[in-house]
Amino acid sequence: MTKVAKVRYFTKDKLNKISPKNKKYYDKYLQSNIIKNRDVKETTYKTYKNFFMHWLAFLAEKYDNIDIYSDDFMENAVDIMEDYIAFCQDVLLNHKKVINNKLSAVSSFYIWSMKRGLIQAHPFDKKLDRMKGAQDEKIINSYYLTPEQVQKIRLELSTNDKFDIQDQILFEVAYDSANRIGALEKLTLSSLDLDNMLFEDIREKRGYLVEVIFEERAKDLIEEWLEMRKDDYDKLECDSLFITKYNGGYRPMSRGTIHNKMKKFGEIVGIPDFRAHCVRKSKLNNVYEETGDLTLAAELGNHKSTETTRQSYIKPKSKAEIRDKINALRNKNKEINENLSE
Repeated sequence: MTKVAKVRYFTKDKLNKISPKNKKYYDKYLQSNIIKNRDVKETTYKTYKNFFMHWLAFLAEKYDNIDIYSDDFMENAVDIMEDYIAFCQDVLLNHKKVINNKLSAVSSFYIWSMKRGLIQAHPFDKKLDRMKGAQDEKIINSYYLTPEQVQKIRLELSTNDKFDIQDQILFEVAYDSANRIGALEKLTLSSLDLDNMLFEDIREKRGYLVEVIFEERAKDLIEEWLEMRKDDYDKLECDSLFITKYNGGYRPMSRGTIHNKMKKFGEIVGIPDFRAHCVRKSKLNNVYEETGDLTLAAELGNHKSTETTRQSYIKPKSKAEIRDKINALRNKNKEINENLSE
């Protein structure tokens, strides 16, 4: 597995050198998109804006703040973008998937510009090859909890005093629902339907509204948590399910805090680099292993395609496991044939 290398290159000084004119072009594009889909202003658009500002900082440093609508840029766009790819690889140490996402951020800007009649043609569409094999390049480890490991985490969370009821609820809801961390951090008491054991209309990836389901164990814990919060007015005032104390009051638990808690859950079973996404992958894989129904796992994961589930969320079988499964099927067929011949 390739380790993630973090390079802090785009300092405040470098970003301050970006041409105000180029920034203005992008701000107009960004505002247009936010109007169409405000729900992802602080997620998808924020990430793409960072990517685009990095590109503009690169242009400021390497190409003297070339105007991104100028004839000079349009004529040399392919060479400039290939130079940027090399910069991302050699200086920033970006992986292929990250580079492709950065290229998409720039390309989306020019697609919008064409629709608005600001340019005649996309400067590098179908002229620039994306990074090959990006999906196959492993950037971080993936872990799949076994049912036994799930039970071990549950036991530790319920018996070790260094964990509290919020830790238990977080793990249970994360595992039961298989939702992304973006949904978990948005869970609120006002969206809770305790009788039907779900949270309604929670915004997740790309602004989609999803249900976040849970099971009986989580329901009992949530009921207990709600009773505990009745004794503290400040806790009642905060609508978030997961809360932290701040300046004498309470506020929603941050994504960073949730990440840190998930890491500690993994340490219980000896996985120091465990992440929230590993819980999601574990649940979808275990659903598939228990039922053999890939469609069911895909539906739980809110995937539009079962192929997405198969490629990224189902634990690949080792050659030994494949061999054992073939032998089991062979023995089963042999037994059936012997019974038929009797």
